[in-house]
Amino acid sequence: MNVTLPERLDTSAAFALKSEIEQAIQNAGGEQVALDASGVTYLGGLCLQVLLASRCPLTTPSEPVVEAYALFGVSAYLSEPLAPLKE
Repeated sequence: MNVTLPERLDTSAAFALKSEIEQAIQNAGGEQVALDASGVTYLGGLCLQVLLASRCPLTTPSEPVVEAYALFGVSAYLSEPLAPLKE
């Protein structure tokens, strides 16, 4: 299942982003949820934390996403997503 991320992921978008990802994970019924970051033009620190905490892989990250991951020192998670949490 793919979720297309909005263009601007700043502090004001963090709560909605978290809710959207949680809903997608619930609706996926165990299927992997991937986040399409190709259209993201801005990624702030709080939304970056939400993305990392979701443990969902990013697909086709835009240049601003790649730059934000590098700025925050988490570039490795672009190519190697975090393992899903075991419940």
